[in-house]
Amino acid sequence: MKTIFKNTGILLLITVVAAVALSFVYELTKEPIARAEQQAKVEAYQAVYTDAASFGDVADSASLLKTYNATLSAGTAVEEVYTADTADGNRLGYVMAVTAKGYGGDVKIALGIDVSGKVVGYAVLSHSETPGFGANMENADVAAQFDGITAADQLDGITGATYTTNALKAETQAAIDLVKQLEGGTV
Repeated sequence: MKTIFKNTGILLLITVVAAVALSFVYELTKEPIARAEQQAKVEAYQAVYTDAASFGDVADSASLLKTYNATLSAGTAVEEVYTADTADGNRLGYVMAVTAKGYGGDVKIALGIDVSGKVVGYAVLSHSETPGFGANMENADVAAQFDGITAADQLDGITGATYTTNALKAETQAAIDLVKQLEGGTV
């Protein structure tokens, strides 16, 4: 009986020390990870809209996105939207981060879309899709499909990756429809 209490005490002490160490490491790495994710997003926005000199805020974007995302199918959401502007302040279009459910979890992409609703750029921000199948969304031939499309049904599928393809199509259509709405058109 004494050894049970002794062993339990030792395990409890090890668990407490491990928990304290993990929380300390988490606090140390939380900010650098957030900065790295933000930097990756900024670089992706610059990559998907190379003609833009700057990116600006969309008026009341938090409220706009909350209302707009409520109209989308479950699991699809436009997370951020910014204007893509020329050096003299003229709006070229928009850049946005969009998320949808893929096979392995959330698929998050950045899209650049001009004011007419045409996709001008695509980049993968994050995913956990299967290598050799859904992860092929990072390939150049998949990215090339996005150039100039005005509707998600113009995208070809990724062989063996139906969930990933459906996620990309849902994200793309959500982004195109949001740009049309922002530009005063109908969806």
